[in-house]
Amino acid sequence: MGLKSIIKRGLFGKSGTRPRGISRGLLKGMKFNVDSGHKSMRLLGLDESEIASATRELAAGASSAADVGANDGWYALYFASRPGITRVFAFEPDGAVVEAMRRNFELNEPAFLSRTTFVEAFVGNRAGQNHWVKLDDYVAELTEPVLLKIDVDGGEIDVLEGGRQLLTSRDCRLIVETHSAELEKGCIERLTAMGYSCRIIGNAWYRALIPEHREI
Repeated sequence: MGLKSIIKRGLFGKSGTRPRGISRGLLKGMKFNVDSGHKSMRLLGLDESEIASATRELAAGASSAADVGANDGWYALYFASRPGITRVFAFEPDGAVVEAMRRNFELNEPAFLSRTTFVEAFVGNRAGQNHWVKLDDYVAELTEPVLLKIDVDGGEIDVLEGGRQLLTSRDCRLIVETHSAELEKGCIERLTAMGYSCRIIGNAWYRALIPEHREI
């Protein structure tokens, strides 16, 4: 067992996915299934901490939210827990991951689950294709102001193109995670052309010491 694993075990106990109380970060006070061997930063309040303040600020003024690339529901659960947000759509194409997300919701107040709709599909700009939806399909169900969190590992521009009606006809606030300088530039160009003001949130200085390991 390496030093890093020994330290994690000392802090969080035996690794493995199980329900844990979250004491720091966005989900402070809630419960979530966390594997401390791979997601220990969630327990330390450091998981994507760079965008935490922006997420809180935008969620505070939102009425509905769409989590595009919801994964296990970390952000979708946060959105559903906000008193002003009455409807949440969580988009995730992997059925097993959707079930994991549902289990995370079931650890918390029933009201959070009741106001959330899980959509097992990819989100992009492809109408009428199996397992694909567009944000524009949900214009009527997303009340203003709308908070959009987009993290789709490279398909961000496709998601924006499929949401042009929503983005130009509703009061929307966005958090978009991009995975290359080219994608960052492309997203900014499209959003700026639609009248949005964009701000780049860079990595924190401590990522040199505590990196977030990602495939891309």
